[in-house]
Parts: sequence; C-alpha cells; structure tokens
Amino acid sequence: MRWREGPLDRTHRRTPARAARPRAAHMLTACLLLTASVVPTRGGVRLLDPGDDMMPLPPVPQWLRAPDDKAPPLDTIRVAVAGDDKGLLAGMSALAAPFKLVAPTEGPDLIFDPGSRQATSKGEVIAYDVAPPDLPAVIDRMSFAEGIVRLAAARPQPISIAPGPPVRRRDDRVEIDLAEMANRALILFSVTGDGLVQALYPIGADPRVIESAAFAWTFEVHEPFGADLIVAISAAQPMDALAAGLKRLSHYRSAGEVLKLIALTAPPDARFGVASVLSAP
Repeated sequence: MRWREGPLDRTHRRTPARAARPRAAHMLTACLLLTASVVPTRGGVRLLDPGDDMMPLPPVPQWLRAPDDKAPPLDTIRVAVAGDDKGLLAGMSALAAPFKLVAPTEGPDLIFDPGSRQATSKGEVIAYDVAPPDLPAVIDRMSFAEGIVRLAAARPQPISIAPGPPVRRRDDRVEIDLAEMANRALILFSVTGDGLVQALYPIGADPRVIESAAFAWTFEVHEPFGADLIVAISAAQPMDALAAGLKRLSHYRSAGEVLKLIALTAPPDARFGVASVLSAP
C-alpha cells in the first residue's frame, strides 16, 4: 500500500496515501499478528508518490544487523506449502527470523499457495502475488507481528480503527484513532503484508509531542493489497533515536529488524498499540 501523508489531531487533517490493508474497527492494543511477502533487505527501492521516479537506497544499517544481547529473539515461524510441496522451498534461507517447514496438517503459522500466489495465516490473506523468494520477508513480518503484539499486551497504547467493512478496497479511506495521547510523544509506522516498513509520523516539522488527548490518521487503500500493521509508540519524551532508526529502515522489507531497534532505543515508559488493516483487489 501507498500512503499520502496525513496525521490528524482532530483540529486539522491531512491525508496519507500509502495504501493499506484494513480490518474492522477494533480496539487493538494487544492485537493481531498477520503478515506477508517479499525481498531485499540489502539495497532496495524507495516507494514514492505516483509519477515520481524510483530511486535506489543504501543498505540497511549494519549496526542493526549485528547481534545484541538486549534484542529479544524472534519467534520461529512454522511455514507450510499448499499441497505439501516442500521441495518448492528447498534451499530457502532465513533473513532475520528463523522458520521451520511443516505439513499443512501440522498447524502452520503461514501457508504459501504457489497456485494462487497468496500467503495466508489463520484463513486470512496476508499478501497477494507472492513468489518463493518473497517468503523470508513474509516470515520476518509474521515474527515481528507476534513480538509487537506481546509488547502491546504488556504496555498498551489505546488504538482503534474507525468502523468500516472488515476488508477494504481500492480508494477506501481508513481512519486510525489514538486515545490517551495528551502531552505524549508519538511515533507511528506501518509494516505491510510484504514486510515493508514505512515511517509515518513524525515527518519533517510534525510536532513530536501531541497536546490533545485524541489523535487520528487517515489513509487511502491502494495496492499492494493484503494485511498491514499500523504501529503506534508513545512516551513522555520525544524518542529521537527510535524515530531516526525507523527512518533508516523505512522503505525496506526490514520487518525483522524493528524489534531489535525498539529494544535498543525505546524508553522504559513507552506504550505500544497495534492495529491490523486488511485489503483485497
């Protein structure tokens, strides 16, 4: 999905347009996992507004790739291939999160269907148009989702999605609402179904600290479709190191690196909210 920038604090509203993949209104403070697709963590392409040229980016910072005792281990994701054709994934290497190939009957976390090119979890489509080389990034996305949901359960930041259909379509508008934000710093980012990380707030001159109790963000749905996680992190003081790290990871399929960044830079009073948005063609 592509977003057009648009934070809202209930007094003024701009509209992001990085497409997303919605889900119904939920008060997701400790919420969902969901995950999906694709490739590089070394070298990549910046997602720009339609009509802009694509431009190459430098690699993901090596300091984030180095092991660190403070970083929690990523969950192992159980992956199955529809039809149990494990040979299709022979030789596949992990990016950040470990995985285990299992049979479809063994309760996999993620199922890849090579016929439909879909990655699904618990019956929901996480990403469309997935090829075998995309799966390591899908796996990282799954593992990130499980870890961030645990953080949200332990230290919740209230977040919800305004009412709407459970699965959104192209050009639908989706509003994300945050509560209990008065005088708290905010970082907002998304992790798409294909594992792409995108920093959403603050950008440029956006206020680091939200004065009002309620804060909202709207975006329009565009392809790629599937499942997005919208993550809000709030704290009593601005989180400059975390925001800078997210900008370094932004526009990469770097979902497997985000929990490490949070462990290294988030303050002790940080609160976490997660909302899941599903979309389909």
